[in-house]
Amino acid sequence: LVIEDIQPDKILSFLIALKSLPRLFSLDIRTMHIMGNLNDIYRLIFELATLKYNKLYLYGNECSISIPLATGKQLSTIEYLEIVHYYTFDELSDLISYTPKLRHLNLSHINQDDSTIETMSPINLENLTSISMYTNYINFDEFETFIQNIYSELKTLHVTFSYQDITFLDAYRWEKLILQYLSQLKKFSLKYYDNGHSMYSGERTQFNSSFWIERKLIMNVEINEYKILYLVSPYRKRWYEDKNSTVDYLESTQLTINYVFDGEPADFLFMYIKSILNRVQIYHLDIQRKISIDRLMQIIHLLPDLITLKINSLAFYRSFFNEEFPTTCSIEHASKIKKVYIENTQAIEEVYFLLHVCPHMEFLNLQCLHGKTIELFLRDILNKINKNLRLLCIYVSKADDNMIKRLSTMIDNGKLLSNYTIHRELNNIYLRWK
Repeated sequence: LVIEDIQPDKILSFLIALKSLPRLFSLDIRTMHIMGNLNDIYRLIFELATLKYNKLYLYGNECSISIPLATGKQLSTIEYLEIVHYYTFDELSDLISYTPKLRHLNLSHINQDDSTIETMSPINLENLTSISMYTNYINFDEFETFIQNIYSELKTLHVTFSYQDITFLDAYRWEKLILQYLSQLKKFSLKYYDNGHSMYSGERTQFNSSFWIERKLIMNVEINEYKILYLVSPYRKRWYEDKNSTVDYLESTQLTINYVFDGEPADFLFMYIKSILNRVQIYHLDIQRKISIDRLMQIIHLLPDLITLKINSLAFYRSFFNEEFPTTCSIEHASKIKKVYIENTQAIEEVYFLLHVCPHMEFLNLQCLHGKTIELFLRDILNKINKNLRLLCIYVSKADDNMIKRLSTMIDNGKLLSNYTIHRELNNIYLRWK
């Protein structure tokens, strides 16, 4: 049952009426109205005899809870509790004293002025296996205190922090916390939003140590318009891997750029990248927006260890704010790139440019140009290939087996390649040669 925008003067009578429903298992209340004190609301929710899932979402409204600790006769059947409103840790302790069967706890919006975490009472929840938390008001030490006071066999922990405390990226602190207090943990993810303005002169984060590699957890980074997101999560297969690929977790960190500042000064973008490089080494670059060639080379200029490059599409206009690019340094960095993916190929010149600036490219993945036959498109590429390119993947929306035969005939008749194989996987045509 989902209830939205219920009035404060109606919610109590509504909750009382819900007691008459014999099979109410799920209750989701969302409102923008100020509720003030939540004592009676939670008291009535906990009295719902069959409830398994409860969510109370107050859209950031400040509120208070002074509910007493539960007694034996007041216990709730709730197994999944989602709290999306302000609370202190003392209030949280009191609330979940009513939910001994709790298995999943989802928390958001801790109070900014919560001074109770240091004196937080221990919470015993023997059934609790999963915690998800979002907050922008506690530092790592306070979060550590919270975890130390949760007595349960946690198997899943997903946390998101916006508070500017670089300790959240201290892999050794996380390793120590997990080994000492979360020994049963099977699933873990960490999101840390950084404003990119903080200075950092310490050593690079060590989320590539054996502890993290054994758990197949890696760090990736995203740049948005005004934020940097550091993400530690399970490794997922990427576009440049096939079934025979071996994952190198030591060189797996990817930077995804969601905002390229095209047509405007890119000072923030460059500042973000430099800030990131102070903390982690970048080996893979994914640019989610159309980008000019000069802006692309400006970015590559800052990233000396790139192995793969994925871009949405290239634009061949030059920025009004352009410096003299490409530089010798950017050309040197681009020459190390071995695998390239163009999601939306709009001109053959994009392919020529990338083949030129990435002379050691071994794998090229791209989309066939609209309005151009696959035969002409492939011929144009093969006439420009460098000596290192050995694998080509072209997406063609109408690919079929007859197309593979035609391409093979064209390659043989034109003597474009020798000792090659060509096959289709759905709409992707793979051409490999030695």
